[in-house]
Amino acid sequence: MPRSLKAHNDSLDRLRLSIKRNGFHTQRALAEAAGFSLATVKKFLAGKPVDFATFSELCQTLNLDWQAIADLAGGAPSPTAPPPIQAETTRPTPHQDWGEAVDVSIFYGRTAELETLKKWIIADRCRLITLLGMGGMGKTALSVKLAQLIQGEFDYLIWRSLRNAPPVQDILSDLLRFFSDQPESTLPRDPIPESLDTQLRNLIQCFRHGRCLVILDNAESILQGSDRAGVYRPGYEAYGQFFQTVGETIHHSCLLLTSREWPQKLAALAGDSLPIRGLQLSGLLAVDGRALLNTKGTFTGSDTDWHTLIATYGGNPLALKMIASAVKDYFQGNIANFLALRQQTPFLFADIRQLLAQQFERLTPLEQAIMYWLAINREPISWQALQSDFVDPVLVGNILQAIDSLDQRSLLEKDTARITQQPVIMEYLIGELVEQISQEINREDIRLLRSHALVKADAKDYIYETQTRLILEPIIERLRLDWPVASELSAHLGKLLAGARGKSAPEIGYVGGNLFNLLRQLQRDLQAYDFSNLILRQAHFQGLNLHNVSLAGSDLSGAVFNQPFGSIRTLAFSPDGQSLATGDTNCEIWIWQTDVGLGEIGPHLHTFQGHQNWICSVAFSPNGQHLASGSADRTVKLWEARTGTCLQTFAGHTNWVMSVAFSPDGQQIASSSADRTVKLWEISTGTCLQTFSGHSHGVWSVAFSPDGNTLVSGSADRTVKVWDLQTGQCHQTFSDHAHGVWAVAFSPQGDTLASGSADQTIKLWNLQSGQCQHTLTGHCNWVWSVAFSPQGDTLASGSADQTVRLWDVKTGQYLRGLPGHRNWVWSVAFSPQGNALVSGSEDRTMRLWNFPSGQCLKTLQGSSNWVWSVAFSPQGDALASGHGDRRVQVWNVDAGDQRETLSDAESAIWSVVFNPQGNTLASGHEDGNVRLWKLPSQKSPKILSGHTKAIWSVAYSPDGQTLASGSADHSIRLWDAETGQCRQILTGHGHWVCSVAFHPQNKLLASGSYDRTLKLWSLETGQCLQTLSGHTSGLWCIAFSPQGDTLASSSIDQTVRLWDISNGQCQQIFRGHHNWVMSVAISPDGQRIASGSADHTIKLWDAQSGTCLSTLKGHRNSVWSVAFNPDGQTLASGSDDKTIKLWSVETGECLKTLKTQEPYEGMDITGVVGLTEAQVTTLKQLGAIER
Repeated sequence: MPRSLKAHNDSLDRLRLSIKRNGFHTQRALAEAAGFSLATVKKFLAGKPVDFATFSELCQTLNLDWQAIADLAGGAPSPTAPPPIQAETTRPTPHQDWGEAVDVSIFYGRTAELETLKKWIIADRCRLITLLGMGGMGKTALSVKLAQLIQGEFDYLIWRSLRNAPPVQDILSDLLRFFSDQPESTLPRDPIPESLDTQLRNLIQCFRHGRCLVILDNAESILQGSDRAGVYRPGYEAYGQFFQTVGETIHHSCLLLTSREWPQKLAALAGDSLPIRGLQLSGLLAVDGRALLNTKGTFTGSDTDWHTLIATYGGNPLALKMIASAVKDYFQGNIANFLALRQQTPFLFADIRQLLAQQFERLTPLEQAIMYWLAINREPISWQALQSDFVDPVLVGNILQAIDSLDQRSLLEKDTARITQQPVIMEYLIGELVEQISQEINREDIRLLRSHALVKADAKDYIYETQTRLILEPIIERLRLDWPVASELSAHLGKLLAGARGKSAPEIGYVGGNLFNLLRQLQRDLQAYDFSNLILRQAHFQGLNLHNVSLAGSDLSGAVFNQPFGSIRTLAFSPDGQSLATGDTNCEIWIWQTDVGLGEIGPHLHTFQGHQNWICSVAFSPNGQHLASGSADRTVKLWEARTGTCLQTFAGHTNWVMSVAFSPDGQQIASSSADRTVKLWEISTGTCLQTFSGHSHGVWSVAFSPDGNTLVSGSADRTVKVWDLQTGQCHQTFSDHAHGVWAVAFSPQGDTLASGSADQTIKLWNLQSGQCQHTLTGHCNWVWSVAFSPQGDTLASGSADQTVRLWDVKTGQYLRGLPGHRNWVWSVAFSPQGNALVSGSEDRTMRLWNFPSGQCLKTLQGSSNWVWSVAFSPQGDALASGHGDRRVQVWNVDAGDQRETLSDAESAIWSVVFNPQGNTLASGHEDGNVRLWKLPSQKSPKILSGHTKAIWSVAYSPDGQTLASGSADHSIRLWDAETGQCRQILTGHGHWVCSVAFHPQNKLLASGSYDRTLKLWSLETGQCLQTLSGHTSGLWCIAFSPQGDTLASSSIDQTVRLWDISNGQCQQIFRGHHNWVMSVAISPDGQRIASGSADHTIKLWDAQSGTCLSTLKGHRNSVWSVAFNPDGQTLASGSDDKTIKLWSVETGECLKTLKTQEPYEGMDITGVVGLTEAQVTTLKQLGAIER
């Protein structure tokens, strides 16, 4: 048998990924850590044979099972080969996340420090250690080297930098996401809590459950850095509670901090024999400092000279590297000559900030400008990107020469073709930038404000957020010292802005954009300003309302705006990764140009219009030339991807088309529908080749196997079915899910199937055996979407719990969560290159994520403002509406104008209702809370918390003393309307409770659910008195007649039913709508029933005969809500088309159309430059005008 082994070809990608996952940024770093030559490591990673001992040792270093990696086709290793070291294989592979840990392949000295730290952590079991030292002393590198050496002692290892000063809740959420949802995790399956106490309690639970090593680098970033050492920055005081809790609470994990000073109170708690300790890091030993200097060039000097030089700078590694450049450049490497001059003129010194200041003063203006730009950009960038940042043109030769000069001075770091700075240098320059900009604004002496952008609106999201936090916010704080009255400061900024009007781009540079962004940060009403004829480079307009603001004649280069798309229900990359298709609730398909390598989505290329309802699914053909779409209008369409021409419409489904997929040869399209069928269409003829029947409920997802022989479907009937395309027969049914299956996806290899379900789990199935390999748990709401990475080793999932999660396909382990969305995540997709992931959400955003780091690169914000609920006041003079943009509007019915806007929520509003007195408005929200607003104009509502998921419906009792809420958590809550206390919880429904209604006289409550039933409840006992069944699909809305003898219900089965509550029998079925019936209301006299539907219409029915009296047309999208005015003469309807319409019940005439303003309503963009034609069109869709 052979004594050598090589990695299997299928394992090579996994090897390369494991290098970074284990904190080795280069092959050299791996070689050094494992103790092998670089050539040996390269052979191993290239799949070439190495001896067995080397192979097994390298696999252990990467935390991999050598048997899973090896190509054993040629035989296993000889029995005489040395076995793997058993001591290192007894502990299971730790879960690790190295974040932005630096490369420590070149590391000198620190032997004593490493031994001390290892003893404290491993033998003494210290709970919190602070590694202290001045900037540039090498704390970061030491923390990474230490972690690499002791990683085998821990079940979990996570390394994070605090350089960008994240709020404590953010870092705790990040840690908890890392720890949660592992098979052995003891954390509850709830969303990451927002309460600091709960977060800390959960973290300590993790620290007790497993042995965890958490390293937080650059802790000085959360400290003030003032004369009072260790004082936390304003807003960061909670870090003290975090650190103190970890240090004083019993557990067997370790938190390692690196900092330039002790955080407040920790020093008093530390001691040589206590679980909290600190290690002050001194400079390098002379021999180690000498080795470090020799990497910078050739130097001459006696042993005494070397010792003196290193001692002069305290052995500080960064200072030594910077000094090395001066010695080499100006003294030809002669240390003695340098020391002699220094004795005469001590122009260099021991303090690192003084050293940086002195170095900075010696730089040329171009070099200084580059240094500021590198600090602003905050991540490695190419010289070409750097050159494009400059206002004044810079010759290529000059910028390259300046970069080389800075490199020789050790003032920047190179990462292949990109450059950046060490944290201590970046921090120094940001501090200088903040101070200089503040002085320029106060003195009206504009220099840096012209030459440098304070934030870059078009930067990656996490960079923009950091620039805002570390540059804009401190500048505002600094300015407020001189301008304590906010209105006076904003007036001063406005004055500077006016002074920039009409000046040329070279003359004014970034001044306009910087002042705009500062005004935005001040949270001033920007509608009061004139932004015409300005250079507004890098201005961030996204998320703002700029009604009637003038931007006429302005340069908007690099500016970022909202987009007019709605909720992103579906998305798909083209096969070449250069285009992205998205389908939304505005019935449109958008095609975007993408460059995921640069973190870019956009520009917008085309909009495909033709569907009459929501786009539920899109898919590119294998050759990328065609796009298929499935819609709630019950059709499938085939488009030419390049032009947007509709080539074919496939009609035949009788309900929403939920999913479409191309066959691998591109000749067929499969579609699944809420009508319980799957259809197979031939593209060339447009004919339906087969209809697959067998599901007992709607079919939400469909997918082809990679070989094209099999079709898989997931259904609300809780099953996954596998269909043979040759015979049309179902040859396998997987029925392990506890609720409906929303998503299915094949792995690229075709051997594994993933299914995502309303039971909050994902299952991975082996298609050969039919067995469930793994059940992935962790989501706390429905799983809407699943997608495999191109390599097939990672699965992404999108959920109604507002998160995207990444999973290891082989082990079923949770890898990381991607937080940021504020509503359901409908769809996820990997880029074909596998280096990015995109997600679309109900929150009207699309996010691009880096893979595998999980950083959010870009967020595009939509602007749709659907109307989901309308309700008249008891007096009939006011109308309330709940909107998708998280606002409640109150309208004057007669005038048709807005009376007031109520907004304090971060989630959409599904339901609104007035109390019987008309002085309180209740709203039910996506975040699971009910809000009670006292009218008029209460800005801070009372919040009723208790539901764990979205609230679909709220209703007041006839006496106004009780409020009922129905929720997606399957429960009904009864609240005391005055105190806000929960009196009772009613359970019994098996799905969302979509609607609740009080009986007008008796103490009864009715509820309608997506489980297809209505229930009648006793308010006195809380018992369910009766369950009414008959609808064949979920219910959306219910309403009592004024007399209380009948109950109306509307359903996605496209019908309205009228029930006799005395016997529970269905009296009548109203048929006529051609799509889901979303809402129902009964007139005050009980004679008419109104129903609103996804077919865009409202129907008025005779309640006695069931005759359709009239069909009200005018809405251009689904009608979510209908309500009668108390006098019965007027009907209000709210729609996805962003409008409310008031109708005459008698004539069917539309009396008024009410519409909230678009974000850029009336914004003047006449003569603007710096925008593409597509961007101008987009702004016009959002209300902008050209005169």
